[in-house]
Amino acid sequence: MLKLSVRDIKINRKTKIIAALVFVLVMVLVVTAIIGISRGRSKNILKVLPEQVDLEIKGFVYTEVAESGSRWEVRADNATYQTKENLAVFDNVHIKLDTNDGKIYTMTANGGQMLTDKKDIEIKGNVVITSNAGEKFTTDYLNYSDEQKKFYTDAPVTMESERITIKGTGLTLLVKTGELNLNSMVRAKIK
Repeated sequence: MLKLSVRDIKINRKTKIIAALVFVLVMVLVVTAIIGISRGRSKNILKVLPEQVDLEIKGFVYTEVAESGSRWEVRADNATYQTKENLAVFDNVHIKLDTNDGKIYTMTANGGQMLTDKKDIEIKGNVVITSNAGEKFTTDYLNYSDEQKKFYTDAPVTMESERITIKGTGLTLLVKTGELNLNSMVRAKIK
């Protein structure tokens, strides 16, 4: 025969209350942890890319050093890569060219693209080229041919410096020497 005293009942009741409180506390901690983890993961959710895009890179950087000693670097806020087309597409492009004779050109544009198999580049939209000599060139678009090692455009170009403004059509910038030429219809205005 089982004998229970009032004291045994009180202990069981206390034990049950403590166990229930511990269980509730553990559940609150588990739910809090799950919510914290899911919030942390929501920041790392994979973005669904368009079908033709195989890769997207934030803070893209590409650097090349030529045999001649010149160095150029392409930076973009965002780049997408399409494998089938060997095409990288850039947002907010920044290109820096250091020639072996000390000339430095910085080129910026709203966007651009690179044929990765040929290393040919086109940048467009508010293209601005600045030199370490204080010249500023503006145009609609600028191309780079890796085979010819030159940046070029056939679009209208405006060059400004402290003393002169020059307008023309077309521009060529040779990577090896840093030589920059306006091609045709050149008009100058001395300040």
